[in-house]
Amino acid sequence: MRKVVVAVDGPAGSGKSSVSRRVAVELGLTYIDSGALYRSITWYVLGRDGSVAPDFVFTRDIAGMNIAQEFMLDGTSRTSVNGVDVSLQIRDEVIARNIGIISDNRDVRNFVNGLLRSWALTKSIIMDGRDIGSVVFPDADLKIYLDASVDTRAERRIKEYRELGKNVDENLIKKQIIQRDEQDMKRPFGTLIRARDAVYIDTSHMTMDQVVDRIKELVLRKR
Repeated sequence: MRKVVVAVDGPAGSGKSSVSRRVAVELGLTYIDSGALYRSITWYVLGRDGSVAPDFVFTRDIAGMNIAQEFMLDGTSRTSVNGVDVSLQIRDEVIARNIGIISDNRDVRNFVNGLLRSWALTKSIIMDGRDIGSVVFPDADLKIYLDASVDTRAERRIKEYRELGKNVDENLIKKQIIQRDEQDMKRPFGTLIRARDAVYIDTSHMTMDQVVDRIKELVLRKR
């Protein structure tokens, strides 16, 4: 089968990561967690400087970071920075609070996009994000835009929290999702965009199995 690049975009909570990982495992593709790279850079800057300055400047020593990622057969990913496995550390809430400045930086995005493109040169990949099909891989073999209603995405997020034993305010979760959508569509770089040639899939009334099967069908046609 020929090498393929699959770009999956969509708003937060639409199921992009979970679905992409399963498709990767079931079709033998490599899933690349692009968000983990921005988290890794944030982790590195926080560890070095103690904070991320509002006027953060992308410097050469950051550009020289050695970031690597390995996709495992069980669907998990390991991300390392200069040989250190940071897969767990980068999921800390401190990272989430500081990642905005990093991910909105044009030089950082150019650096990460270059890295992502280099990883796609030798293997079939599937990657999810906000601008994968529009900016990172405008010539992707297959572009998919996963969507779901705000209510559906809120229900999914609430279920995730409850499975972790956390009690959450349903109205607050819905409000946060709406705010996140507005922010993502207005970002200066990495804006949430539906590429014109992307296959649109509304997952509001679909099970994960149904979404996975639909995407697998589309990928196999390309291969």
